[in-house]
Amino acid sequence: MSLSVDLLDPALYANGNPYEVWRAMRQAGPVHHQVARTGSRYWAVVGHEAGLRVLTEWKVFTSTRGAMLREDDNSAPYPGAGKMPILTDPPRHTELRRAVARLFTPRAVRSLGALAGEVAGSLLGDLRARGGGDFATEVAARFPLAVQAQILGIPAEDVPLILDATGRSVDEGEDAAAGHHDVMAYFLKAIGTRRSEAGRDLIDALLAARAGGLPLSDEEIVLTCDNIVVAASQTAQHAASGSLLALLEHPGMWRALREGRVDVGSAVEELLRWSAPATHVMRTAVCDTELAGTPIRAGDAVAVWLPSANRDGAVFTDPDELVLDRSPNPHMTLGAGPHLCLGAALVRVLLRALLEELIAADTSLALAAPPVWQSSWVINRMRSLPVTVVAG
Repeated sequence: MSLSVDLLDPALYANGNPYEVWRAMRQAGPVHHQVARTGSRYWAVVGHEAGLRVLTEWKVFTSTRGAMLREDDNSAPYPGAGKMPILTDPPRHTELRRAVARLFTPRAVRSLGALAGEVAGSLLGDLRARGGGDFATEVAARFPLAVQAQILGIPAEDVPLILDATGRSVDEGEDAAAGHHDVMAYFLKAIGTRRSEAGRDLIDALLAARAGGLPLSDEEIVLTCDNIVVAASQTAQHAASGSLLALLEHPGMWRALREGRVDVGSAVEELLRWSAPATHVMRTAVCDTELAGTPIRAGDAVAVWLPSANRDGAVFTDPDELVLDRSPNPHMTLGAGPHLCLGAALVRVLLRALLEELIAADTSLALAAPPVWQSSWVINRMRSLPVTVVAG
């Protein structure tokens, strides 16, 4: 396999993540220079150890110059840089994160477990009543926001609007920009209609932080809301679809889980490793450095390909096998370092609730047709996952 492969070629992702390409790259080395046909120049990090260093050493690899690769110039100014969690480094990142962190602590999100079970049970019940349907759009897409709406400050009647906008935000080009614009416009309007300092939801928490002395403009509040809401809805959504597909494609593992021979918490971690919704995370070198023996110049873009790091044989035994009781499981699906996913505990609660509802059902699901993937080098997303109901 040629190592001159262009990782920004959408065709590579027509059937999901190109694991065979990353495997060949890892065999040649953990870091590769890439020049995409679109003009984008960057270093592709496909190994776990090197990727972990990029994500944790924020003084060397900054988030302030972009978090996702661009098709042309990765060194160009990035909109929102320094004004939202994903595009800040400590100490500003720490301040923004602290402002909303109590909404996403393990203790706080555990209280959503019962609601998550109810929502998952209802959506799956509707799917079973119809004899099947599209799990990606009818269950996985609706499930996370329906559970998280309260802490995100989204009334139930507005959930469909935000669901549509966040879905478009991970499309390509103008559709993505329009999706983000709609999310930001929604929260800008929300700021104007209430100035509560109770801290009950995302908007309130940010307003309370500002009232408490944190320098925070309306623009920064809106950008932070967009960052968190899009991440909260998309990560859990695509992890849910990827998890079900993994179980359906590995009936032995699925049977072990249903029979109680595998702990649900352990299964959640392995399914996160396996599904890895975010395909890559970009950082920019702020000084000359070396990464896995490769010289990196100040200003160079460095992209960590998370699904590849999750299958690094130097870290994971049988990395290309789904092992639901895998331990330890240091996957990088939810990031690492200062930018470890703020909603990590919530994603785990959501996936656990979904698995428990699937296990409890007296019927099971089977693939009705191959999944339809979005050909994207940004997110590992199924547009459609057709399933049919079968006897349990």
